[in-house]
Amino acid sequence: MTSAASEPHEGPAPTEAQLAFVEDFALVLERMGLVRMAGRAAGWLLVCNPPEQTFNQITDALRASKGSISSALKTLTTMGWVDKATKPGNRRDYYTIRPAILPELTRQQTGMYAGLTAMTQRGLELFDDPRGEQAARVRDMHEFFVWMAREMPALLDRWDSERRP
Repeated sequence: MTSAASEPHEGPAPTEAQLAFVEDFALVLERMGLVRMAGRAAGWLLVCNPPEQTFNQITDALRASKGSISSALKTLTTMGWVDKATKPGNRRDYYTIRPAILPELTRQQTGMYAGLTAMTQRGLELFDDPRGEQAARVRDMHEFFVWMAREMPALLDRWDSERRP
């Protein structure tokens, strides 16, 4: 068994097109609040070959420090975007993007809308006239969260039914 430090890169080296995609993907996720290196790691795991990558393969492909990749993978596994697994007789960890993760995460987040709706309802109660101009900012959020709580489950059900063979 080779040590993790001398592990050969399996599969082809990343292409410039793949690396450009990875960087663009990372920038999009960064605008959504994720650390850029976590976005790079997720982007790489979307396009890499083989789809299961070891820590060193990811570090190699992204030409990044072990510390930044370690932090990125910890974030992604904690968030549920990435699975970490081992193989019998092999001490290495393998990372993959979880299949169908976005619908699953969206379904989990749908429960947040009840809390957000209750919170914005409290905000509306601060105003003498919840329908008035002063309450417009809170009311806009409240109405959006009520709408999302109502619509998101049906949207996800439709996604599931359209994806079934």
